[in-house]
Amino acid sequence: MRFEIMKTAKVKLCASVCMCLGIVTWIVNVKLDFWSVVIHLGTEQPLKAPGMPVANEQINSGNRPRRARARDEKSFDVPSSSNTQLDNVIEHRVFWSAWLDGLSTTVFDEEYERKWREQVRDARVVLLEAGCGRPTNRLAIFADGSRACVRYGIDADQVLGETLSYYLAKLLGISNLPPLALSKLNLCSEQWASVSGNIEALEWTPGAIVSLTKFLPNVTEAFIPIPFRKLQGRGLPPSPESQSNMTIPYLVELIQWTDLILFDYLTANFDRIVSHIFSLQWDARVMERATNNLLKTISGDLVFIDNEAGLIHGYRVLDLWERYHRMLLSSSCVFRRSTARRIAEMKRSGNAAKLLFELYRAREPFARELGSLSEVQALTLQNRIAVVHKHIKQCTESK
Repeated sequence: MRFEIMKTAKVKLCASVCMCLGIVTWIVNVKLDFWSVVIHLGTEQPLKAPGMPVANEQINSGNRPRRARARDEKSFDVPSSSNTQLDNVIEHRVFWSAWLDGLSTTVFDEEYERKWREQVRDARVVLLEAGCGRPTNRLAIFADGSRACVRYGIDADQVLGETLSYYLAKLLGISNLPPLALSKLNLCSEQWASVSGNIEALEWTPGAIVSLTKFLPNVTEAFIPIPFRKLQGRGLPPSPESQSNMTIPYLVELIQWTDLILFDYLTANFDRIVSHIFSLQWDARVMERATNNLLKTISGDLVFIDNEAGLIHGYRVLDLWERYHRMLLSSSCVFRRSTARRIAEMKRSGNAAKLLFELYRAREPFARELGSLSEVQALTLQNRIAVVHKHIKQCTESK
């Protein structure tokens, strides 16, 4: 009897040991799998300076469809000839390749923007809080809990500059600006009545037109990529040697930067990268710092915010900033083909300001009341389109 009990105990002991060994083996395998994934993901991350989370604006990527194939920083479909050295990222030595451009996403889809504008124009504001940049701006919280940045501006020109910059981006096919809609501060309207006391305390003029842009939390700061920091000659295209060290997410981000450079030159927006270039006179490391009015989403998209200096005020102070605008423009000789094509079309038509106003008027009920470009400003825009078109052509001819 005693022998049988001891035998049974040994069997149970062996079973327990085997079970423990199995659990340990499973844990080890899980850990190995986990770290292999971490190591794999680490090799796919874009080369960028570390950014701190910014309590400002971030895309809700779940609310918008993606263009072409979906871009995920963990996985990219790459032509077999480009798996290792990232060859063929540039076509004709001046245009981003079609396969690489195809990895880009539409940051804000047209249909999504249309629905957002329709929703926000009737939304009731229940609270105005500090935030969204300048002290004159406010963060509006609507009855349904959604939020938007309200830009009152120091004067109406800032609201107009923000709005026209947004619609110029639409003409260029650049989708990196958050959705925008105009609203009139009618204190008796359902939209603004609940916060009429706040508006009076802010000394906002009743009846003034303000811009509303989608609020996007949890984004990070954006840093100027290394090719654009030195501004000595053309930073792009990069050398073949440097290309081999660039990850695909980093190259996809560079595509957006080249769009931004053309966009900021056309709008003469000095309150982003150009202000950094200007500050090099006394701050040798300014190009390593976070970029003004530019944010990055968790999916790696750039968002061009606070474009109040564009087109109107930027054109007014061109004499002070044009030297630095030209320096930034000359830093890149690689372009998105679709952006270059639209610039060529506007150059050929000779009526970019008219096209801009027609789009703006078609989508904004307050367009006529807020106004548009003056004749002088319209001519300045057309001239700057010609400069960009010439720059692209010279890059093509110099290869």
